[in-house]
Amino acid sequence: MVQTLARFVWGGTRLLPGPVEFDDPRLENVAMHLEFRRGGRGGLPLGELRLLIPSWGEVQVDLDGSLHKELVDLLMLGAVRVCIDAWAPDREIELGHALSEQILLRALIPSDGTSVRLWTSDSLIPRLRELMSTGPSAVLLVSRRRGDLDRVWRTLPDDLLQRFGWWLAPDEGRRVQLMRGESSVLGWVLDGARMLEE
Repeated sequence: MVQTLARFVWGGTRLLPGPVEFDDPRLENVAMHLEFRRGGRGGLPLGELRLLIPSWGEVQVDLDGSLHKELVDLLMLGAVRVCIDAWAPDREIELGHALSEQILLRALIPSDGTSVRLWTSDSLIPRLRELMSTGPSAVLLVSRRRGDLDRVWRTLPDDLLQRFGWWLAPDEGRRVQLMRGESSVLGWVLDGARMLEE
């Protein structure tokens, strides 16, 4: 069954968009995707997360990082799944995957004007092929520009669509139409504020 997660970004003192207060009672009843945007730098607020994760519903975390130790910390705090950057060092990905099946590869589609088609063919596809035999079996594909997720999805070869389970986080904040490969989708990561209002 395909899951739907409410996507929020850690805002330091509350969740974005919204803003939504950490103690908002609606968070107890929603499966959440919590995203950090730290550029791989800086620590995680583990003390706060230790208190917050158990008070929320199911939590998947994209820590914007590449160290398996951080993955383990978050799983121990109660996160159900944790993402590691798909371009993290191979050893970090392998160690994370060896410790838990609940690790996802996170592929962030560049939004800096790079050609999405070239990035997919020259970077994403070769990297996923490298990790097919040693890495996690699921990928979180994140877009930060409208239309980019669909452009990448249409370009992915069938063997990769079938080899991995996919979590899709479109910038649109809602489900986007997929022309093929929907059976490989494990879940959608959608606009959290909108989901709380529904």
